[in-house]
Amino acid sequence: MASHGYAAFARADVADARRGHPASSLQAYAAERGLEWLDRRSAAGFSAAFPGFEAYRYNAVRGVLPGGRFGVLFHQLLEVPVTGSPNISGTLYASTVKVKSRRWWMPDRTDLPFIGDFLDPRTEPGEPEAFDSHAVWIPTTTVAINVPEAALPFFLTRIDRRDRHAPFDFPDTADLPGGWRLRSHGPVPSLDGLAPVLDRHAGDPFFQVLALRGTVIVRSNGYRTDLDELARDACAIADAFAAASPSAAEPFATALPAPHSHHPEVTPAWRDGYARLAARLGLAQEDADDYQRAFPTLGVPGRAVAVMRGELAPGVHGRLVYSAERNLRAAERARGAVLLAAHGAPTPPGGERHPEHQLVYEQRDGVAVLWSLRTAGFYREEQEELVERALRFAAGRLEA
Repeated sequence: MASHGYAAFARADVADARRGHPASSLQAYAAERGLEWLDRRSAAGFSAAFPGFEAYRYNAVRGVLPGGRFGVLFHQLLEVPVTGSPNISGTLYASTVKVKSRRWWMPDRTDLPFIGDFLDPRTEPGEPEAFDSHAVWIPTTTVAINVPEAALPFFLTRIDRRDRHAPFDFPDTADLPGGWRLRSHGPVPSLDGLAPVLDRHAGDPFFQVLALRGTVIVRSNGYRTDLDELARDACAIADAFAAASPSAAEPFATALPAPHSHHPEVTPAWRDGYARLAARLGLAQEDADDYQRAFPTLGVPGRAVAVMRGELAPGVHGRLVYSAERNLRAAERARGAVLLAAHGAPTPPGGERHPEHQLVYEQRDGVAVLWSLRTAGFYREEQEELVERALRFAAGRLEA
């Protein structure tokens, strides 16, 4: 019996909810399909999808999913806050709240869509712990795929058939056929290609699509073991988001305008810090939103928060880009990437992982992307070490 609060989206999931963890492993499934078995480890580049506590995730796998896209799949205890009742509309089964402490529920602040009152400093003493909040945890299965084309036009978007689901109750709403509803942080393009997939899941007790800063997340109720169909549908959803995302693609050598767009999660302190970094490195700042439009397919996880162009080392020209997969205002972490012009065949989906260099190398559309497996706060040594590390690796890799 779980020692924490629990609930289920379907009667068939109640036993899993009460147990508090899946009854079986996906290790054999991963091996049969050539996927990497992570179990409870998170995957770099997918922090928008993974819950903050290891105790909330099981059976994670990573690789090219059935359906053809690179992504992750895992079982998740979905945390839903309780304020009198769970803050998600619709039917829940066996809802049970077990309060371990007096700590009030606080969502993963790095993933909050809105800022302001939500981000007041914590008043509770000590660091939060897993299951140490006024909430229920619901068994779900999650698939996540990075869709860089969607990072800007679908910045924060949710599609499901429930009216409420904190903290993803975005203000703009639009009704879709079949009782589905789209909620977003602002106006979004039409998603015409989603209807066939949503129709297949119209009878599911819970089926939800989120697009968070370029990561498309698909969740279904229960700890599913029939995963191929869900993975294929998630890939189809990712394809629909990519197809619906407008772009103004440019050659990599094109100089972009100076920063002029407003990013709601980038504070003046971060903007000033990036300006100082660009000046110190002798690079020209470019507008982050214009970068997303000009190079929509480049696989840097997250939405760009700072872009710099120029001579990264003597005779080596390219871009230094920082992107945030979570709310930068709260997470205070961004992921850096070095971008260089390159020739040759594209890398396989997901790129090449080089943990010994703390880098992922991807090449597509004539551009080599070297993104860091580490995220960085704003410290000079972290920022400049990335450029040196990436260029050292690229000198050997691009000449090979």
